[in-house]
Amino acid sequence: MKLLTKRGIFVKLFSTLIISFLAIQVKSQNVIAYTDNRGYFNIFDNGVTTVADYQAPQSFQIGGNCVAFVDFNNSLKVYYKGEISTLYDGIPTKYQVTHNLVVFNVGGIIKVFDKGNITTLSGYAASYQVGDSLVAFIDMGKGAFQVYYNGKIQTMEDFHVTQNILGYNTSNNTMAYLTYLSEFKVFWQGNSYNIFKLANASYKVDYQTGSNIVSFTTNGFGLNAFYKGNTYPLSNKQITDYQTGDDMVAYNDAGGFHAFYAGKNYDLNGFAPDFYLVADSMLIYYTPGFFYCFNKGKKEVLENFMPTEYAIDNNTLTYVDLQGGLKAYYNDDTYQLSTFDKLIGFKLVGNAVWYSTATVYNQIFLKGKTY
Repeated sequence: MKLLTKRGIFVKLFSTLIISFLAIQVKSQNVIAYTDNRGYFNIFDNGVTTVADYQAPQSFQIGGNCVAFVDFNNSLKVYYKGEISTLYDGIPTKYQVTHNLVVFNVGGIIKVFDKGNITTLSGYAASYQVGDSLVAFIDMGKGAFQVYYNGKIQTMEDFHVTQNILGYNTSNNTMAYLTYLSEFKVFWQGNSYNIFKLANASYKVDYQTGSNIVSFTTNGFGLNAFYKGNTYPLSNKQITDYQTGDDMVAYNDAGGFHAFYAGKNYDLNGFAPDFYLVADSMLIYYTPGFFYCFNKGKKEVLENFMPTEYAIDNNTLTYVDLQGGLKAYYNDDTYQLSTFDKLIGFKLVGNAVWYSTATVYNQIFLKGKTY
């Protein structure tokens, strides 16, 4: 997932309404967490509901296989496979939950909870970035640029030999970086790839990462993509702008608007759209009178207007129509979730849509069904 709001894009989702129920389902996992009207913190996992705490947590985040939360007594805890354990007896400086990991920072000490195990990544991290299944970090104590992936820490660059790196960027399972010697490299699925070396100091590389993909341009001319171990030339023209998601890059050049998806290039429009956005592996864009969705290689017109309230996550799109009703686009079908009944609020995480109207509270739409 491209981190635009950490696990999705939310535009004007809520008013100041305070609700007593909040349910979130992430990706394809059956993990839901919510605080009920008694103030109890509940976790629903594959049909079984557990009261995680009888007091509402100070904060919580939900991943694909766990829930991390700071409880009422200021401890960071995690729910994983039916059990609750304490990660840290205190409030961490920061914690992040992804589809596979819980990464927490305690005064510069970076730790990761992965499949039930806690690993200390660095005792002195100058910086770090978190993806769904990896953590990239600069360890100043060891003098190295390292990546945690699949239970192991790998050294990408040893600063005693190469000095510091010039920059890096991570996504779900992919990381790209520029070395001190201006070498552009990619880390993907545990392997390192040397892409190229900049010719001299006048050359600059701009790059973005997504799941399985890194897009890059040199001095704004031409666009290429590293995708699943191979490099693809996308354009040899001047690039106006581009956005990268999961297995996808959308871009504007002198020839119009295009998308590269899953190894194939698509010409979508002869001119730049008024608006476009890539999130996960979905692209939405608008030209006057046409609101498009490009998903899994298919282009479809959804509306004749540009929605002002919408959310995208995990190949599901939700938006408010001109009548104030809520719609969901999933798996090539559009669903009318609400109509003239006043929409109070909605939220999308993974493929699950939570929404409430003036007369019906706390409904969930998931993969074509409403609960």
